[in-house]
Amino acid sequence: MLSGCKTQNENGSNRRPEIQTKPNIYQQEIASLKYTYIPSHTRGDKSFEGDCELSARASLKISDDQTRLYLELYFNAKEPTRDSTEASGTDTLLIFDTKETSKKIRKILTGIVDSGQFIFGDDRGLHLIFEPYTIYAEWDMINGVPGGGGKAFKLKQKGLANFTKEFTKNGLIKRWVFGGNLNSEFDDGSQPELTIETNTISILLEEN
Repeated sequence: MLSGCKTQNENGSNRRPEIQTKPNIYQQEIASLKYTYIPSHTRGDKSFEGDCELSARASLKISDDQTRLYLELYFNAKEPTRDSTEASGTDTLLIFDTKETSKKIRKILTGIVDSGQFIFGDDRGLHLIFEPYTIYAEWDMINGVPGGGGKAFKLKQKGLANFTKEFTKNGLIKRWVFGGNLNSEFDDGSQPELTIETNTISILLEEN
């Protein structure tokens, strides 16, 4: 059983109406959710010197008693050279609870895991957004059109050519947003962070 996790919308506001498929079996939809995770500093000094290897993984897990559904989010940011500065960790978020032992989660119908990795090298702060088949730097976009020119536009082109193929598209994650100031000492406003936005998640519930 997973423990020590955070809870998303414990009042059930992220739930959508149940859809009955056969007697005692229901399809439950969990509305899209957005969550930000900042991993702990685990190695080296507290500056990436502008270069970083990033990898992330999001996965769904059902509790042993089949009454709760968790989103597990792993994020690793590592300096590829120099002193190998690293921030890494895993966070667990409770996203659905039947609240009744008579109801069991029997199956996850939508994507269960998505992951990706890429190498970032730049003297700017990290703020890249990955969506299926699309990558852009938020500071490079004006009404959806690259407006930074030069270096920023080349970063977008490189991303389209090399980065997106590293991210799976199984349907769990709608958007990945990587942020942080890789040249600064770690604090709440500068260390690497990851924000994810999920697609709608569908599960099958059985009521005994």
